[in-house]
Amino acid sequence: MSKVKPTKEQAQELNRRLDAVVKAGHVSNLYCDCELCQALAEQAELMGYRTDSTIKRPSEKWDRRKREYERRRQIDLVKMANLAGQGLTSAEIGEKMYRSKGYISKLAKEFDIKIFTKKER
Repeated sequence: MSKVKPTKEQAQELNRRLDAVVKAGHVSNLYCDCELCQALAEQAELMGYRTDSTIKRPSEKWDRRKREYERRRQIDLVKMANLAGQGLTSAEIGEKMYRSKGYISKLAKEFDIKIFTKKER
């Protein structure tokens, strides 16, 4: 099915259904199968924006990747806390852990870990 420019009525209908989904608060749920979200998916398929109106669940692969990311992050957090306790700067910690300075700073800010700067030594 090729994408054709929607008519004014179709565009208004899509916007109306999109507003209903947003009003219901389903904006961050990608795999919602409620009536409102299903109606929006069907309208999008009708207009040629989607190829399939059924909303599928994500594969197990994404859950596994998310778990691996969280596990790696926890390990990084422990290593970073130990190195920060030794009085290293974020650049030195990043160098030892093979992570970027920004990633180290982000973790430190999120978990309220004090990292020394060169001036504080």
